[in-house]
Amino acid sequence: MNYMFLASISDDFFDLCAFDEELLYNKNNRPHLIILKLKYNNSRHDFAVPLRSNLQNHLPKSEYFSLPPRSTTKNNRIHAIHFLKMFPIKRIYLEKFNIEGNKHYKLIENVIKKNEKEIVEKAQKYLDKYQNGYKHRFATNIDRIYLTINA
Repeated sequence: MNYMFLASISDDFFDLCAFDEELLYNKNNRPHLIILKLKYNNSRHDFAVPLRSNLQNHLPKSEYFSLPPRSTTKNNRIHAIHFLKMFPIKRIYLEKFNIEGNKHYKLIENVIKKNEKEIVEKAQKYLDKYQNGYKHRFATNIDRIYLTINA
């Protein structure tokens, strides 16, 4: 079952949600992992989770899924899918992220496919904690983004 894929997010989305200072803006069409149908507000919604190349290595493992390092990943840093920065998304804001000819993103895609179940479980667990009151000061405002894109 295909729950996930890589995509970029449109500038229209970032303009609409500019109120959230924790959103990682569309620098060089940053890739996001799109996870379909996570449970939030008692129904299923799509979420975007950014890929980050230089996470600090002391973060709790529940906040990220580690990926093979990029050429831009610094020593003592982690390349990862970062759940703390995830946000709800609608398909109208998705743009194709082309991985053709890019060996690194092909590797990332394979790692994601191989670990799909674990990634979805970790994302859902983070989202459940968020809904139960765990709102880290550097987390995106999932509630407000949700209300904004569904207004």
